[in-house]
Parts: sequence; C-alpha cells; structure tokens
Amino acid sequence: MKENKAFTHLHLHTEYSLLDGANKIKILAKRIKELGMKSVSVTDHGNMFGAIDFYTSMKKEGIKPIIGMEAYIHNDDNLSSKETKQRFHLCLFAKNQEGYENLMFLSSMAYLEGFYYFPRINKKLLREHSKGIIASSACLQGEVNYHLNTNNERNRKYGAKGYDEAKKIACEYQEIFEDDFYLEIMRHGILDQRFIDEQVIKMSLETGLKIIATNDTHYTMPNDAKAQEVAMCVAMGKTLNDKGRLKHSVHEFYIKSPEEMAKLFADIPEALENTQEIADKCVLEIDLKDDKKNPPTPPSFKFTKAYAKKEGLGFEDDASYFAYKAREGLKERLILVPKEKHDQYQERLEKEIEVITNMKFPGYMLIVWDFIRYAKEMGIPVGPGRGSAAGSLVAFALKITDIDPLKYDLLFERFLNPERVSMPDIDTDFCQRRRKEIIEYMIEKYGKYNVAQVITFNKMLAKGVIRDVARVLDMPYKEADDFAKLIPNRLGITLKGYEKNGEFIEGAWELEPKIKELVESNELAKQVWEYSLNLENLNRNAGVHAAALVVDSQKELWHKTPLFASEKTGGIVTQYSMKYLEPVDLIKFDFLGLKTLTVIDDALKIIKTQHKIDVDFLSLDMDDPKVYKTIQSGDTVGIFQIESGMFQGLNKRLRPSSFEDIIAIIALGRPGPMESGMVDDFVNRKHGVEPIAYAFKELEPILKPTYGTIVYQEQVMQIVQTIGGFSLGEADLIRRAMGKKDAQIMADNKAKFVEGAKNLGHDGQKAANLWDLIVKFAGYGFNKSHSAAYAMITFQTAYLKTYYKHEFMAAMLTSESNKIESVARYIDEVRALEIEVMPPHINSSMQDFSVAEFKNQKGELEKKIVFGLGAIKGVGGEPIKNIIEERAKGDYKSLEDFISRVDFSKLTKKSLEPLVKSGSLDNLGYTRKTMLANLDLICDAGRAKDKANEMMQGGNSLFGAMEGGIKEQVILDMVDLGEHDAKTLLECEYETLGIHVSGNPLDEFKEEIKGFKNLVKSIDIEELEIGSQAYLLGKIMEVKKKIGKRSGKPYGTADILDRYGKFELMLFEKQLNALEELDINKPLVFKCKIEEQEEVARLRLFEILDLESAREVKIPKARYKDPEKQKEDVREIPPFEILASSSCSLASKKKWRD
Repeated sequence: MKENKAFTHLHLHTEYSLLDGANKIKILAKRIKELGMKSVSVTDHGNMFGAIDFYTSMKKEGIKPIIGMEAYIHNDDNLSSKETKQRFHLCLFAKNQEGYENLMFLSSMAYLEGFYYFPRINKKLLREHSKGIIASSACLQGEVNYHLNTNNERNRKYGAKGYDEAKKIACEYQEIFEDDFYLEIMRHGILDQRFIDEQVIKMSLETGLKIIATNDTHYTMPNDAKAQEVAMCVAMGKTLNDKGRLKHSVHEFYIKSPEEMAKLFADIPEALENTQEIADKCVLEIDLKDDKKNPPTPPSFKFTKAYAKKEGLGFEDDASYFAYKAREGLKERLILVPKEKHDQYQERLEKEIEVITNMKFPGYMLIVWDFIRYAKEMGIPVGPGRGSAAGSLVAFALKITDIDPLKYDLLFERFLNPERVSMPDIDTDFCQRRRKEIIEYMIEKYGKYNVAQVITFNKMLAKGVIRDVARVLDMPYKEADDFAKLIPNRLGITLKGYEKNGEFIEGAWELEPKIKELVESNELAKQVWEYSLNLENLNRNAGVHAAALVVDSQKELWHKTPLFASEKTGGIVTQYSMKYLEPVDLIKFDFLGLKTLTVIDDALKIIKTQHKIDVDFLSLDMDDPKVYKTIQSGDTVGIFQIESGMFQGLNKRLRPSSFEDIIAIIALGRPGPMESGMVDDFVNRKHGVEPIAYAFKELEPILKPTYGTIVYQEQVMQIVQTIGGFSLGEADLIRRAMGKKDAQIMADNKAKFVEGAKNLGHDGQKAANLWDLIVKFAGYGFNKSHSAAYAMITFQTAYLKTYYKHEFMAAMLTSESNKIESVARYIDEVRALEIEVMPPHINSSMQDFSVAEFKNQKGELEKKIVFGLGAIKGVGGEPIKNIIEERAKGDYKSLEDFISRVDFSKLTKKSLEPLVKSGSLDNLGYTRKTMLANLDLICDAGRAKDKANEMMQGGNSLFGAMEGGIKEQVILDMVDLGEHDAKTLLECEYETLGIHVSGNPLDEFKEEIKGFKNLVKSIDIEELEIGSQAYLLGKIMEVKKKIGKRSGKPYGTADILDRYGKFELMLFEKQLNALEELDINKPLVFKCKIEEQEEVARLRLFEILDLESAREVKIPKARYKDPEKQKEDVREIPPFEILASSSCSLASKKKWRD
C-alpha cells in the first residue's frame, strides 16, 4: 500500500448518484486505501443518500470520510420558483456537526421545497445555513465556470457573461463562506476545461481564493468507463448505438492516484495541497448508535402533560403516565379473566412495567398506544397484534394487541429481553384502505418534518442486470430473454459465487454450465456478461419502504437524516435507508396495510346492513365446533393464512379442534417444518397414531399444547429455563444463537445447560440429548406470539365464512376487484358454495360487491352476491356516487325515472354506455340494444332535465321557492329494437366487467367439452412451475397476423377464451398453418409449456388439437408450485351445470370436489 498525504479526492460520485455514479462504496474504500490516501469525500448529485454507508465503510478501512454533496443551485429568491430550469452545480462539505446538520437541511429543502426537475437550493437558503460548510466551485456546470466558459456556444446562448461576471459570483460565494470557498480545477483533457484553466488561476491571484485540484470521479478503475456508460444508458432508456445519447467525451473519470494527480497539476502543486487543507478542516465525527456500546436514544411521547391534564391527572413524565395507562387498561381486560387469576396478571404487569421503564421505553409504548387508540376511535380496523409484541401483557392492557399472552403462554422476554438492550419493535397491521389516515395523523400530531417514511433502493440484481445490459447492447429480445432465464430462480442469487463467513456461496456461473458455454461462444453475450458483472448490485432507483415510518417528537428529522420527496406519493421520505436509521438515532415503526382487515371490515359492514347486528369478535366462542368444521373440511379459500392448497391439505390431515391447533398450523405451514418431519410427528401424535412422550415430566406443560413436538421459539426458551435453570432472558440469547447457528456459543451453553440440569436434579445424559433435540428443532421454531396473533385473524375469517358466507365472499371479491384473474378464482369458489353471483344491478348494486335479496322462481327471497357498480370499466366514481345517493330516496322505477333523477353533468355518454352494456339498467324497461342505439337521445333528455331543474331551483318558476323544487319529468320516444343475441350480450359483459357472469360463450359446447381430465384453467397459469407441460381448452376469439421484419415469415397472436377468462398465445408459421386445417369456431385444446419471460410465467404453444384428437391423448398432470394443487388436478372438468348455473346440487358439488 502506497502512502500519500498530499491529495484527497473532493469531487466523487458513488452508486448513490443513481445510474450516473458507478463507484460501489465497499470497492471504493479498498481502492482509496490501496492508493495510500488517508481521506476522501463523497459529492453525490443533489443528495446525501449514501452518506452513512460511505462514512462507515471508509471508517472501517481506516480512511477519513468527508461528507458532502454536489448541490444544484438556482438564482431565484423564491426557492420553489419554476420560472427557469437553469441550475448550477456547487460542491458542499461538512466541516463539523453544525455543518453536517446544515447540509442535511439544505439537501432536505432541495427536495421538499426546491424540486423542479432536480433538487435545488438557492443562495438565500445557502446564506442562512452556511455555517460549518466548505464550498467549491464544482465542474463545468458550476456557476463560476459556466460564466468563464464563453467558448461553449450553448453557454453563450443561455447567458454566460465572461470573466467579470464569474469573478463577481466567486466573490459572492467568498462572502457567504469566507475562507471556506475554493475554486476547482479539473484536467480531464476536455477542451472547455482547458479554456477556463488559466482564467481560474488568474481569478485565484486576484481574489485570494484558493484552488483545489479535483477529478470528477464517476467510477473506480479506468476500465470501468464503458460499464458506467452502459449504466447511464439504462437510466436514459438508450442503447450504446444511439447517436443522440448523453456520453462522456473522455474516459478520465476514475479514481486517480495521488501520483497521477501530481503529474496533471505539476504547475500548481498547491492545488493538491489545498485538498488536504480541506480534509484537515473537516473534523466531523458522527455519533452512530449501536445496541451494545452506544444504544439509540429511546423516543419520547409528545404532549404527555396535555393528555394527563385532560384526564385530571398530574403526571409530569412519560414513565408515570405510561404506568397509569397500563394499570387502568388491565382493569378493563380483567373483566373477562377469572378472579383467581387476577394476582398473576397484576404481578406480570408490574414486572413488565418495571422492565420497560428501566429500559427507558415508556415513550415508545405510548407513541404506539396513541396511534392505535386514534385508529380505533376513527373506526380504522387494527390487527390483534403482530410479532413478538403479542407476548406483552402491557401491550394487551394498552390495547396495542388483542391477544391475552397469559392465556396462550406467550413470553414477554421474546419481545423485550432485559438481559440484552435493544429497541422494541412493534409492527402494526391496519386496514389497507385507510393506512394512509394513520400516517396523516402522525404528521398532524408530531409535525410535517418530524415524521417520514423510509427510502429503499432497488438494485440491479442478477436477472435484471442481464436484461438491462442486453437492451443497451442491442441484443435481440429473444436472445436476451433466454440469457436471463439461465439465471437460476434462487433467492439472493448472484452472477458469480462469493465467500461468506468462510463458506463459498455458489452463483449462477457455478450453478448453470450453459452460461459459461454461451459466454465463451458468443461475443455479444460475453460483453453483456462482463458489463453485468461490473454493474450487478448497483443502485437502480429509489423507492419507498412498504411499511416503515420514523418519528422524532423532539426535533425535526433533518437533524438526523436528510429528507426526500417521493415522486409517486408526494410524501416525505428519509434519504437514509432502513439499515442506517437506528445508527443515526432514529426508531422506526412499521405501519402495515393488511388486506384481510379491509375484507373483514367490509364484511362486517355488509352484515350490519343485511342483519342489523354488530359482530363482536372479542366475545366469540373460540371453541365453536362449526368454525372448526369449516377449517377441517379444507374449505378455506379466503380464510387468512390458510387458504393455499398446502394449508387445505394440512387442515384435512390435522383436523384442528382448538385455537391452540390453529396457532400451531400457522407455525407448521412452512417449508422447514414440512420437510423436517415435524408436521408428521404433530399430526400422528394429535390423532394417537404415535404416543406422546416427554424426556422430563417438567416438559409436559410446555409441550402438551403441541402434542410433545417443539414448534415454537418460546418453547425452546421455556425448556432451557425449566431444565437448564437459565433465566428467560438468558434463554432468549441462546435461542438467538441457535437461530444464527453460532457453534461456539452453542457449545459453551450446552455444557452450562447440562450442568444446570444436574444442579436441578436431572440426569446429565438425558439433558445432553434434550439439548441436541432442541438444537435440531430450534432452526424450525416459529414465534408463537406472532402465530397466536395471526391465528386470531384466521379464526375471525373462518367464523365469517361459516356464519356469513355471502357477506364474507362479497368482501373477498371487493378486495380483489382490481385483479380480474383473482375475481374469477373467487367467483369459482363462490359458486362452489352454491351462491349465485349477479351482474351489476342499478337498484341493488353498491360501489363494491354486496349482498342483496332477489326473488327466485318460486317467488321466495334468495340472497345473492351482486357485482358493484365500481367494477364496471369506464363509469367513474362521480356518476356512481350520484346514482347511489339518489337511489337512497327510492329505487329507480324506469329508465325515465332514472334520467329524471340522476345528474347528467356527471353521467356522460361515455359513462352511460358501459352501464348499459354491463346489464346494470336491464330492469328499467328497455333492452340493451334499444338503449345503446339511443345513447345520444338519453343523454340529451338528461341534460335538458338538468337545465330545467336549475331554472326551477333558481326561482324562475312557480315552484322555485319550494325546497328542492320539482324535478322535471322525462318522456322518452324510443322504438323497441329487440335484444342482441346471447353472444353479443356476453361480449358486452366481458368488455365492461372483464369476466363473464351471466353465462359463457362456451355454453353451447357443454356436451363436447365434458370428460377431459388434467386441463389447466387460464386463471392458474401463474401457479404452474416453470417448465411444466400444460393443456388448456378454449375457443379462439381473435387471431392477429403479422410478418416478421427480419425473417419475412408470418407470425401472430391468438386471444383464447376458456371458462375462467382469456389467455394469449404466440403463433408461428407452423401453428398458423395448423389453424387453417381446424374449425376455429369450436373449442380446441392447446398443448403448451410454461416458460419464464421477464420473470413472469408465459405459455409457449407446441400443438393445437381438435376435441376429437385431444380425447385420444392421455393428458398428463401439470406441475404446480403448490403440491396440494397438484393433488387436486386429477379431477375432470367440473360438470357443466356447476359453472353455468347459479345453484348446483350438493351431490354435484361433492362430485366435483371429490
């Protein structure tokens, strides 16, 4: 390693200058050290995304990190002005803590207030927040250099004024920063840089401003230049061959050594020395937190005194108020607990209060209590709990959770371990639809800049980087797709293998020999591979974390993290990603949107409307045999956590009969337990096939709920405590070590466990054997607290499906209404439950799917699920709202009545047409054909009525003074044109709803398509394994033919309809010729293979068969990702009546299921 103290890189872009900078920070740190430099700066474009990543990585290599950014500055005093797009570059560096916080503030305001194409600041803001900051004039895009560079035609065109103006601006910056403003000189061999070089030196002599030598570094090594260009092309959507793309004219933007820089600036050596002067001035030490030596500052709850005062209390701090609220909350909870157990609860509560108070977490608990309290007061559904927090009695008392930890033997130490200081982590599930309201409440309560969501960075991962680079290098799409498909489908797969903790982790190169064959035989593929290796794991773009929120009740967040504005939501987001938030002393809260809570809420509202009752989940009989019968049957589609084929099979085998069984099912239904034999042990012991034995009698109360099988992490902790004599805190540390497979810690603790067991009078060898068993199962153990909380939602949804199946399934359909394939799948389930689904109905449909009563053929009222008006494509929210509000005054009796009452300023022809086509207006006295032919007449009548009503309400008639006036009555003069044929009506239905509801175009072929086995539904294509063969039956609706530009051969696509929806197949010359010989007006069978394209399952067509030929083929089972789905696939196509009719018999339903 060379050593040089004379030069520091002060103009450097990392991977956080997204798809512009290509310096990967970890590699950069090693290169800086290798070149003997002791310090280095980061100046990413307009942001500080990577500041802490950069800081910690450089510190790790013994290099001094200088935190900076290359800001964009504009010259309007109004920061948010959009008068001009012009902005200039300016490099800023943090000298100390004050400068660092000012830098974070400037970066935040650039995004939150100054953003216009780029995050911008202005000089007014700069003057106010310049303390502790060093500045330099930046590159050719800097304001000083811009005016100096009159050699550039574009600069002259847009106002470059020459040396005097440049000097004036330099002096302005000198006034702002005093001795901390420097002039930059770069020597990359660019003509414009040569032009300004002497002028900068002259300006330095005239003003006394010092010069620094910089290299505009965008990549690490000289041979990375082309890869960086490829990254820029990815960002701009260009290819390397695009003539108009932005590109560097030279390839000098790498990490140059001090010797190279000394050679370039031999005539002004002080320019190198001044870089070190800046480095010496920068003395920033960021106080980074960690759980062990320097724990984060626990958050405090805002307005504690105000809350206390409202309740007539005199508490002065979080801790006192927290303890009071917990004790008061427990009193309410104890109402449902037998009195003889009250002391046990009180003792546990006091113990938890003490631990939480000693760990200084009352403020954290109150923050969570407060936003959950608010949500419940506003009627926003909140989950019963999530994660280890469900093990806390304090959380239960504060109504943060709704699961009793003592009743289900849940451990507080799994949530907070007094023997290991770490921040609590309470994740909360909210109704997906209303989650945003909680975030808005937090912003209103704590302040606009005190609350933020958390940034994420999407990276160029193995498959994606191959596709991106292939596009940039003009590799034909099919070749690029085939190349990307060679990357194995493994979580965390990399292009090449790497060492981790002494173990070699194989990458795609090692796992798939075809990659090597392709790269070595194809020059273009070789280039794609080499650039992809270079760019893999580079940050591609910024996003927003799905759940995380940070809150600081004391200071605005920019004191700890710069802020960013999400382009997608407009919300405020941290610039530091999740990994770096706790180190900068910020605690995150997870606000998760759980769709099932929305489903439950919708179902309860429909139940309230239909039955005039409120379902109280807290008073449910948790031993209700009917609910368990539903689960045991495997009829669990729509039931939370257990609706997949795998769980359906597990439920049939296990036949849960208690809430403890449901908790266990959720824990067992994972690959580890399924593959380890745990599930077989559990099932066999539950049903008496295998005896239940305990190595020590003391284990029975711990393992009895799981029939002697170790299922939960909490059981591991309890066993270690009971047999080995450990505290629960120590037991939690051992559980963690087992999870991480820390061999040394486990070996040390085994000896301690055996010794502890002996001290308690147990057999040492038996204890050693038990330890080995614990170690074996600890890796599969699940968090019981989380499982119990989620089991509560499982039970609630099972209860709803058991007792209110119409309402529950209507809510399920609403939750999936933006995914037609899912709607089709759930309608399939609804029909299996012998519930009819009706098309939209103007007098019965709500916004979403709902339940309504219709008269059947016997004249009896029968409940049915009705499509919502919101499901109709093209109608729009405003017309629907108006239709429903007006209907509350009474049903629409006729089309004339409808026109006379609905606001036609909202209901236009464009939105009326899909209402008619969907069948929504079928009961208003006219056929669809008649209404569609008279849309203009209907709309004209509606608008005329609106105008007349306006005149009446304006007092221009005798009735103007009467409340609301009298609505103009409409008379239509329309000739009855009869109705469209069934095929056209179904086409209209599919066009507006995306699905066939009242029938199917295959209805006329019901006899011909009976009897086929193992056919795949179009809605199940995504559920098949890649590489699986699949036979589908359907009718071709349309063939689109084209001619290949390169080959000159015909090809095309076919839209095909089966009983569940549409699918598309690519047709090549061979298949197009085959179609000429077949009757495409009849259903056909398509032999396909499942392939992956752009990481999505696609069908590749091999053969087209008519029904007669297909009957002679033994159709094999398709391979499903879900093994239980595989078992179901042996059935025939369902008897036709089940799909075509709304009410099948129980016998035929059973035949289908069997």
